[in-house]
Amino acid sequence: MNPERLDFLIGILFSAIISYFLTFLAIWQLIIIPGLVAGLFNKKKMKKGMYSGAIGILITWTLYIIYAILTRNAYTNLDQFAGLILGSLGFGWVLMLFILLFGALFGALGGAIGSGLTILIKLLIENESEEILESKKSNRGKES
Repeated sequence: MNPERLDFLIGILFSAIISYFLTFLAIWQLIIIPGLVAGLFNKKKMKKGMYSGAIGILITWTLYIIYAILTRNAYTNLDQFAGLILGSLGFGWVLMLFILLFGALFGALGGAIGSGLTILIKLLIENESEEILESKKSNRGKES
């Protein structure tokens, strides 16, 4: 299997696992962390880091919403809340899509940040190593 594709799948897996555990915390904004971790696995392309973060969180939140609808009657609450906002019942699915959209956007943002940090650090390390090699060459030239 292509190593870049394997990194993408590992990023999705880690993002889904971490977002599963962070779902039970009261601070939903921490959901950017799994996307960041997924982005760290995708070292070459920021787009893949963004997608792996978004897909991992979207999978977890979709399964969590399906579980909540089946066990806790969450769709009724979503439908009533949407009725308060929009003026009529039957729009709970809109709120459900917004919840999933926000999860995917936070995952994509975290994935882009993580992947961008990885790319930036890699470039900094390469530049530092080139400078060290050049300084060693210039020092050897002075010694001769």
